[in-house]
Amino acid sequence: MSKTEKVLGDFGLKIFKGFVLEKDITPSPGMFTDIKSILIIVRHQLGDMLCSVPMMRSVRKKFPDAEITIVTKRSTGFKEIFENNNSPVDNILMYEYGLENFINTVKDIRDKNPQIAIVPSSVIFSATNHLLGYYSQAKIRVGVRSKDYEPNKIGYTLNIKNDFLWDSKKVHQIERNLDVIRQIGITPEENHLLLTVNSEQQKFADEFYAKNFPNKNRVVIGLHPGAAKEGNIWPFEKFAGLMDLLYNRTRAYFYISEGPADTKCVNELEKMLREKYPQIEYAKYCGEIMKNAANISKTGLFISNDTGIMHLASGFDIPVIGLFGPTKAYEWGPVGTQKASIQASGGMIKNIEITDVLETCMAYLSV
Repeated sequence: MSKTEKVLGDFGLKIFKGFVLEKDITPSPGMFTDIKSILIIVRHQLGDMLCSVPMMRSVRKKFPDAEITIVTKRSTGFKEIFENNNSPVDNILMYEYGLENFINTVKDIRDKNPQIAIVPSSVIFSATNHLLGYYSQAKIRVGVRSKDYEPNKIGYTLNIKNDFLWDSKKVHQIERNLDVIRQIGITPEENHLLLTVNSEQQKFADEFYAKNFPNKNRVVIGLHPGAAKEGNIWPFEKFAGLMDLLYNRTRAYFYISEGPADTKCVNELEKMLREKYPQIEYAKYCGEIMKNAANISKTGLFISNDTGIMHLASGFDIPVIGLFGPTKAYEWGPVGTQKASIQASGGMIKNIEITDVLETCMAYLSV
């Protein structure tokens, strides 16, 4: 929760409501015939942002000539992933927190004169995001009235909104974001994530592979053994055991993806590989997110805990297996061709058996 939201709180939002004229409007085709500027507000984490990309691309296809601006934050990784690389938007505005920064961000938004503001609240109802949309002065403000009977306490700042039963219908996050723009007559043309890497990132990956995986006849299997949430981490002993079984069957190389919060997991995995499985050949990378993405895009299979990098991997034309503990795989799992999720029994990721993951891996590696 941001400082702005803490200051407002439920009581503040109720008071603020008294100053807002809540008037819903009914969408009509003529309402969207001359749209020149659109605002999209997505501020949370990497995985949430990536699940909104098909929504952004659908908006772009519907309004190819409009100037699209996104308000986001560092934790989404949007700027690193899309700047100079097939971005679905024209402008990136960053807002983290603070009243002064909020005011400056609103000024920057108003300079773009948006006619539509989209606030896709598929995860949480953020007061900050809704206020940015409201103060943008966009005449059309699209979002969510309630999700699974949870009311949006600041939904009064929107004028096109509906009630959604996403949890009860087991709707994926990508489809939740697409539902928001369906309200304004946008029929999505894609419902899964598609990512690219630029020439510089591709060159890095080519050189990384040439150095670390010289035998091109051997498949490279990628792994992401870490996650920001402890409950989402499959035990490193099981990752190591899986690598051993896969090596014995395929003689694969292994690529270990490491993020800023994954050092402990990766160090423990490496220690076990050195002590118990010294025959396994692997290389790891911890650095720029899109260099990591380029390396991942060259793997023959990628296995990941439920974390942002899993979503990143799912944007490429490679087999991806997501491992899920407490999080619902139907809501967050990788989507697309050759994508699979394995849900732990009892909501505890340690309950996923190595043999279950191995079976899924071999089904993809045998194709």
